[in-house]
Amino acid sequence: MRLYCVDGTNVVRVLWGYGGAEFREQEESDCITLVESFAMLCPSMIGLAEVEIFFDGEGRRWKRVPPQAPNLRVRFAWEEPADSLILDRVRAGSFGHEGRVTVVTADGELGRRAREEGGRWMTIRAEDGLERLLNNIERRFTDKP
Repeated sequence: MRLYCVDGTNVVRVLWGYGGAEFREQEESDCITLVESFAMLCPSMIGLAEVEIFFDGEGRRWKRVPPQAPNLRVRFAWEEPADSLILDRVRAGSFGHEGRVTVVTADGELGRRAREEGGRWMTIRAEDGLERLLNNIERRFTDKP
Protein backbone atom coordinates (compact mmCIF):
# COMPACT_ATOMS: atom_id res chain seq x y z
CA MET A 1 0.00 0.00 0.00
CA ARG A 2 1.36 3.39 -0.98
CA LEU A 3 0.90 6.62 0.92
CA TYR A 4 0.77 10.00 -0.83
CA CYS A 5 1.41 13.03 1.39
CA VAL A 6 0.20 16.10 -0.49
CA ASP A 7 1.58 19.50 0.52
CA GLY A 8 -1.87 21.03 0.04
CA THR A 9 -1.09 24.71 0.54
CA ASN A 10 1.92 24.47 -1.77
CA VAL A 11 0.02 22.54 -4.43
CA VAL A 12 -2.86 25.03 -4.44
CA ARG A 13 -0.56 28.03 -4.69
CA VAL A 14 1.55 26.50 -7.45
CA LEU A 15 -1.32 25.14 -9.57
CA TRP A 16 -3.51 28.24 -9.27
CA GLY A 17 -0.59 30.70 -9.27
CA TYR A 18 -1.10 33.02 -6.31
CA GLY A 19 -0.64 33.31 -2.58
CA GLY A 20 -0.96 35.72 0.30
CA ALA A 21 -3.61 37.18 2.56
CA GLU A 22 -5.40 39.10 -0.20
CA PHE A 23 -6.27 35.79 -1.88
CA ARG A 24 -7.52 34.02 1.28
CA GLU A 25 -11.11 33.45 0.08
CA GLN A 26 -10.01 32.19 -3.34
CA GLU A 27 -7.36 29.98 -1.75
CA GLU A 28 -9.98 28.44 0.55
CA SER A 29 -12.15 27.63 -2.45
CA ASP A 30 -9.24 26.08 -4.33
CA CYS A 31 -8.26 24.03 -1.26
CA ILE A 32 -11.75 22.55 -1.28
CA THR A 33 -11.47 21.87 -5.02
CA LEU A 34 -8.20 20.02 -4.38
CA VAL A 35 -9.78 17.86 -1.66
CA GLU A 36 -12.88 17.22 -3.80
CA SER A 37 -10.69 16.13 -6.71
CA PHE A 38 -8.76 13.66 -4.56
CA ALA A 39 -12.04 12.44 -3.03
CA MET A 40 -13.16 11.46 -6.55
CA LEU A 41 -9.85 9.73 -7.31
CA CYS A 42 -9.33 7.87 -4.04
CA PRO A 43 -12.14 5.26 -4.30
CA SER A 44 -10.41 3.76 -7.36
CA MET A 45 -7.28 3.24 -5.23
CA ILE A 46 -8.81 1.65 -2.11
CA GLY A 47 -6.51 -1.10 -0.92
CA LEU A 48 -3.68 0.22 -3.11
CA ALA A 49 -3.02 3.72 -1.84
CA GLU A 50 -3.93 6.26 0.80
CA VAL A 51 -3.78 10.04 0.45
CA GLU A 52 -3.18 12.58 3.20
CA ILE A 53 -3.49 16.26 2.29
CA PHE A 54 -1.71 18.67 4.63
CA PHE A 55 -2.60 22.36 4.93
CA ASP A 56 -0.73 25.04 6.85
CA GLY A 57 -2.74 26.72 9.60
CA GLU A 58 -5.49 25.60 11.89
CA GLY A 59 -8.58 23.78 10.65
CA ARG A 60 -10.41 25.97 8.22
CA ARG A 61 -14.04 26.99 8.31
CA TRP A 62 -14.84 26.07 4.77
CA LYS A 63 -18.14 27.28 3.34
CA ARG A 64 -18.79 23.83 1.92
CA VAL A 65 -17.50 20.55 3.26
CA PRO A 66 -15.71 18.50 0.62
CA PRO A 67 -16.67 14.86 0.25
CA GLN A 68 -14.46 12.25 1.86
CA ALA A 69 -13.22 8.81 0.88
CA PRO A 70 -12.13 5.99 3.19
CA ASN A 71 -8.51 6.31 2.05
CA LEU A 72 -8.34 10.13 2.15
CA ARG A 73 -7.47 12.26 5.17
CA VAL A 74 -7.15 16.03 5.46
CA ARG A 75 -4.73 17.35 8.09
CA PHE A 76 -4.08 20.87 9.38
CA ALA A 77 -0.80 22.06 10.86
CA TRP A 78 -1.52 24.15 13.94
CA GLU A 79 1.68 24.75 15.87
CA GLU A 80 4.30 23.70 13.36
CA PRO A 81 4.61 23.94 9.59
CA ALA A 82 2.87 21.34 7.47
CA ASP A 83 6.30 20.39 6.10
CA SER A 84 7.28 19.07 9.54
CA LEU A 85 4.14 16.96 9.75
CA ILE A 86 4.73 15.62 6.26
CA LEU A 87 8.30 14.63 7.10
CA ASP A 88 7.08 12.94 10.30
CA ARG A 89 4.64 10.98 8.15
CA VAL A 90 7.42 10.00 5.75
CA ARG A 91 9.51 8.70 8.67
CA ALA A 92 6.61 6.83 10.27
CA GLY A 93 5.00 5.78 7.00
CA SER A 94 8.04 4.05 5.66
CA PHE A 95 7.40 1.34 8.23
CA GLY A 96 3.70 0.76 7.51
CA HIS A 97 3.85 1.43 3.78
CA GLU A 98 6.93 -0.59 2.90
CA GLY A 99 8.92 2.56 2.15
CA ARG A 100 6.36 3.67 -0.39
CA VAL A 101 5.61 7.16 0.87
CA THR A 102 5.48 9.81 -1.83
CA VAL A 103 5.46 13.53 -1.06
CA VAL A 104 3.61 15.62 -3.64
CA THR A 105 4.98 19.17 -3.68
CA ALA A 106 6.77 21.81 -5.74
CA ASP A 107 8.89 22.68 -2.69
CA GLY A 108 12.38 21.47 -3.60
CA GLU A 109 13.70 21.51 -0.05
CA LEU A 110 10.77 19.44 1.25
CA GLY A 111 11.12 17.00 -1.65
CA ARG A 112 14.84 16.52 -1.06
CA ARG A 113 14.35 16.07 2.67
CA ALA A 114 11.62 13.51 2.02
CA ARG A 115 14.05 11.54 -0.16
CA GLU A 116 16.72 11.74 2.55
CA GLU A 117 14.20 10.27 4.99
CA GLY A 118 13.49 7.34 2.67
CA GLY A 119 10.45 8.70 0.87
CA ARG A 120 9.79 9.58 -2.75
CA TRP A 121 9.13 12.96 -4.28
CA MET A 122 6.55 13.73 -6.96
CA THR A 123 7.23 17.27 -8.05
CA ILE A 124 4.55 19.47 -9.56
CA ARG A 125 4.76 22.50 -11.81
CA ALA A 126 2.22 25.20 -12.53
CA GLU A 127 1.96 24.14 -16.17
CA ASP A 128 1.00 20.57 -15.14
CA GLY A 129 -2.41 21.53 -13.77
CA LEU A 130 -4.60 19.61 -11.33
CA GLU A 131 -5.93 17.13 -13.88
CA ARG A 132 -2.45 16.06 -14.92
CA LEU A 133 -1.38 15.63 -11.29
CA LEU A 134 -4.36 13.36 -10.60
CA ASN A 135 -3.80 11.44 -13.84
CA ASN A 136 -0.14 10.85 -12.94
CA ILE A 137 -1.17 9.30 -9.64
CA GLU A 138 -4.07 7.32 -11.10
CA ARG A 139 -1.91 5.89 -13.88
CA ARG A 140 0.26 4.19 -11.30
CA PHE A 141 -2.68 2.01 -10.24
CA THR A 142 -4.52 1.39 -13.49
CA ASP A 143 -3.76 0.27 -17.01
CA LYS A 144 -4.56 3.72 -18.42
CA PRO A 145 -1.89 5.03 -20.83
